Amino acid sequence: MNPSDDALLKFELPEIIYGWGSLSQIGQCAKRLGGERVFLVTDPGIIAAGWVDESLKYLEKEDLKYVIYDNVVTNPRCYQVDQGVRFYYQKECDVIVAVGGGSPMDTAKGIAILVSNHGKIHDYAGCNLITQPIPPLICVPTTAGTGADVSQFAIISDPRKKIKMTILSRAIMADISLIDPRLLQTKSQELMAATGIDALTHAIEAYVSSLAWPLTNPHAIHAIELVFQHLRNAVRTGNIEALEGMSVASLEAGIAFSNAILGAVHALAHPLGAIYDMHHGLANAILLPVVVRKNLEHATKKFAEIAKAMGLDTRGKSDEESAKLVPEMIQKLIKDLEIPTTLSQVGVKADDIPTLARDAQQDLCMGTNPYQYDAEEIESIYYEAL
Repeated sequence: MNPSDDALLKFELPEIIYGWGSLSQIGQCAKRLGGERVFLVTDPGIIAAGWVDESLKYLEKEDLKYVIYDNVVTNPRCYQVDQGVRFYYQKECDVIVAVGGGSPMDTAKGIAILVSNHGKIHDYAGCNLITQPIPPLICVPTTAGTGADVSQFAIISDPRKKIKMTILSRAIMADISLIDPRLLQTKSQELMAATGIDALTHAIEAYVSSLAWPLTNPHAIHAIELVFQHLRNAVRTGNIEALEGMSVASLEAGIAFSNAILGAVHALAHPLGAIYDMHHGLANAILLPVVVRKNLEHATKKFAEIAKAMGLDTRGKSDEESAKLVPEMIQKLIKDLEIPTTLSQVGVKADDIPTLARDAQQDLCMGTNPYQYDAEEIESIYYEAL
């Protein structure tokens, strides 16, 4: 008897090159993938930080031609993807390189989808709707949190409809993830904190996901350990050990959630980005302790294991007692990082909550939460976070 598709588990990874100074490999990687004319997707902040100029030096060393597309903002827009596609065709490129955080990487994935599959990016919102292979893709993360460099996800906003579209497909996983912890040195403390909590959210949600399994769990639990060991120092001092620790945390959390998917935190965070243009890591930080508290009874044993990964001594405590410590630890970390703790602090209005809840309930990420919340329950989570 053959198993149904729903009973099958997969574990997908790109090639990963990691290490201090590994950006120097970017030209060799592009050439190895058959590239002759590189379409480099980035944003103005990364250009100002100097990482694009350094990347171009390595592309030139391999005699590669290139063009730069930097019309990218937080919560990348569908029309920016369309503009990128036209530029890609105009310049006759054949390989895509994304240098940046989640926004340049998601924009690059969106461009790659339309270059080979055509149509509108809206056509591919959902799961496994991409039928044609994308151009070769290299992702170089400059933050430690999004995991977009190793994930099967892309998130694109439509500001007119005020929605965020979640695209999930093996077809949009990068060929190569090139991780150089040096690139974190130019991040602000605020961005380091927000993206670090994003990595923590990825790890926790992947660990308690209904699709978690023995290949995703070790990556998720180790990512949680690394965040609690290194995030505070990465934000406060930026020392090398902390930056390397957070780079690996982001990588492992990305590997975990790409294969186990996510949960209610992300489902509720996406509408906040769509309606308020809120930074994704900030939305996760505000929602995470509230959602975890709601999820405790539905994955108690796993949250007890998460408590251990956070560094707590749970000897002599029941699983229920240990699990209840997890949201407290998250709140303490967020307080130490001086991140806003309520939605009202960042401008969210109670009148918008019914709309937010409707969109969150329909989000792809809600499907793998350990419990399926209805619209009224989702509204109550938003009100609690307000």
